[in-house]
Amino acid sequence: DFRPSYLRIAELREKLPGVPVLALTASATKTVADDIMRHLKFPEPHILRSSFARPNLSYSVRRTDDKNGQLLRLVRNVPGTGIVYVRTREGTEQIADLLRQEGTTAAAYHGGLGHAERSLRQEEWLSGKTRVMVATNAFGMGIDKADVRFVVHYAMCDSLESYYQEAGRAGRDSQRAYALLLVASDDSDRIARRFEQEFPPLEKIKEIYERICSYLQIGIGDGGEASFLFNIHDFCARERLYSGTVTSALKLLQQNGYMTLTDAQENPARVMFCVSRDELYKLRVQRDELDHFIRTLLRLYNGVFTEFRPIDEGELATWSGYTVQRVKELLKRLWQLRVIRYIPSNRSPILFMNEERLPRADLYIAPETYKRRQELMRERFEQMIAYAANEQECRSAVLERYFGEENPAPCGVCDICLARKRAAKAAAREAGTAPGTAHPGAAGDAPGSESALREKLLACLARSPADPHRLAAELACPPERLAEAVRELLGEGAVRTFADGRIALFSGPDGPDKAK
Repeated sequence: DFRPSYLRIAELREKLPGVPVLALTASATKTVADDIMRHLKFPEPHILRSSFARPNLSYSVRRTDDKNGQLLRLVRNVPGTGIVYVRTREGTEQIADLLRQEGTTAAAYHGGLGHAERSLRQEEWLSGKTRVMVATNAFGMGIDKADVRFVVHYAMCDSLESYYQEAGRAGRDSQRAYALLLVASDDSDRIARRFEQEFPPLEKIKEIYERICSYLQIGIGDGGEASFLFNIHDFCARERLYSGTVTSALKLLQQNGYMTLTDAQENPARVMFCVSRDELYKLRVQRDELDHFIRTLLRLYNGVFTEFRPIDEGELATWSGYTVQRVKELLKRLWQLRVIRYIPSNRSPILFMNEERLPRADLYIAPETYKRRQELMRERFEQMIAYAANEQECRSAVLERYFGEENPAPCGVCDICLARKRAAKAAAREAGTAPGTAHPGAAGDAPGSESALREKLLACLARSPADPHRLAAELACPPERLAEAVRELLGEGAVRTFADGRIALFSGPDGPDKAK
């Protein structure tokens, strides 16, 4: 999946042989790690890896056709801030609206919002003014909010790498947090359809190449080494194309060296003169502010007659004596006069044409590139589907093994582990061997049993938080028995403790009944 330019990083090692190189990634399987080391020409394999285990993060999967109901249940039962990941922009708006109708402060976040609006919504969530952020996967990179108590995936990710990274934004303060994946009965079929859409026939890729060039008004033989602002969502809407199909086509075009789409980033203003120097001097007959402004522009920036050059509108204002606003107006005026091509500063992806536009018949997509990419994507999809379908193995262990840990231990807090604990306790009570029963064969819920103590303890905490001494007195039980019950409930995520020592109910994603 690397961009062709990334594969050339190893050339820096040849030019700077004495400089150490460290490759960092949030999540990589052994195959990917080996691939990175090979492309970066490590003289020998060398990996520093911390554990992928997150002992405080409780992973759960809910199979349901009522995703809204399950989502609302979690939001009501787990206090604190959270993130809900949704696949589409429309979905983020709809789910945020649903949460607001239920009395939860929520905001939508997606690439279609302006930069200022995205920044405002992000700040309100970080500060706690907004409790739940409903977002596409555009949200989360570089955000470090330690007290996120839950991350919900309303739909399956494309890979376990993406799921682990996004779910891992919960519980960075090491306190109990929840990662919930919602799976509907038709999700597997929907993923299979999406997979087919994301791997169009090679002729479709060529058609998309042509349509992108036409959208950007690049003629055959033009555009080589030029950069263009490219709003992929606007392009897909205008051309009535599925964004996954276009994204996959762009990656294949990129791997074959035709065009490269950057991630959204802060882009400086860019200028290139449309006229030659001689034509420019013929135009400059009026000694007005435009003449002075052009002189300042040419004095500050070289190469503006041959390529787009980044410019600083603030620097132009300083040297010309105009305000930044007036500089922008003058640049637009020169643009309207067809003297320059001007791209204002913006936050947007940039499409770079590696070479001039070719006729459709000359475009070549290597079949082996296409086939290998398709195989890798199918393998990742299948691993994600297997994770969602798993009903036997600890969820954390599944993830850890995927990332190369050989003998992961059960986490004890995911839905599989908790279900196994409850089943073991139920079986022990049925057999009359539950810990703490007065006599073999006594009922598991007898007045002196551990089960009865748990029930009473949870009932007390449901009324209000309490300190351990008050609880021991109220429940009339030895402090050591109470401490053991509290430790067990802490491990299950059913209760939490405050700094002053008080104990409070902390419901899991399914509410208090799950802990019981």
